[in-house]
Amino acid sequence: MEAHNVEYGTKVKVIDENVKTPLSSIPVKKGDVITIFKLDGMYCNGKDSKGNRIYIAGWTKVEHVLM
Repeated sequence: MEAHNVEYGTKVKVIDENVKTPLSSIPVKKGDVITIFKLDGMYCNGKDSKGNRIYIAGWTKVEHVLM
């Protein structure tokens, strides 16, 4: 699924090979586990596993992480 379709607060794993982020954002790579918060323009914001604020393009492919 694409990141912009994920519910607020959902933990996901990035499965996209080529993740687009704003220039000033922390890089996000395939395999990273992140928590998606909301769509903000063309980017979804959230947090990485270390609690850092991240931004990824709304069309980034992700999959749910099973707890």
